Amino acid sequence: MRVGFEPKSIGKKIEKIPQKYILIVMVILVLAVLAGLYYFVMIPQMETKARLAREYSDLQVQLGRLKSIQLNIAKHRKEYEQMQELLQEVMRQLPESKDIPNLLRSVTGVSEETRLKVKQFEPKQIRHKDFYSELPFDIKFQGRFSNLASFLDGVRRLERIISVTDFSIDAKGPPNNVVLEGSCSANAYVYLREPVKKPAPAKGAPKANAPQKK
Repeated sequence: MRVGFEPKSIGKKIEKIPQKYILIVMVILVLAVLAGLYYFVMIPQMETKARLAREYSDLQVQLGRLKSIQLNIAKHRKEYEQMQELLQEVMRQLPESKDIPNLLRSVTGVSEETRLKVKQFEPKQIRHKDFYSELPFDIKFQGRFSNLASFLDGVRRLERIISVTDFSIDAKGPPNNVVLEGSCSANAYVYLREPVKKPAPAKGAPKANAPQKK
């Protein structure tokens, strides 16, 4: 028996196959190749593209958040700087030390500029509030109405906050030369970094709003 590979015989057999079957086989081969390309090449590329698209979208979201944070940081930094400037302005008006000698010099300077004679400048007991203290003092003065008006305007213009209240005025002298003599109360204010601690009630003292025993 003769065994071997004879191309001519195979070619003759192929030529005997009907043309339509050859076309069917070729179509099947082409479809198989296309299916392989789609499965092994196209699908991985589409998955990679979809993954990159998701990553790009996530990065865009993160970038938007970072830009928002950056804008907020700039906004908060500007607000912080404005608050610092405001705080410095308030600190100039509400100094941390009592500084009564400087307060006296400031008021005396205003009285000298306005030619209002300050006969007495008497500080009173300090009154502590939540975050500041009041420095009350009494002033006795003498001068014309224009001097008093200029003095009050000068006190208003001082960097330090001073409120003037409780006037008592007497007019003396002839109508063409009236001199005012009087007194007033005033308050300066001091900023407290730490609120003043209230003294603890003494042992045995009744508590406020405590029910009374019958």
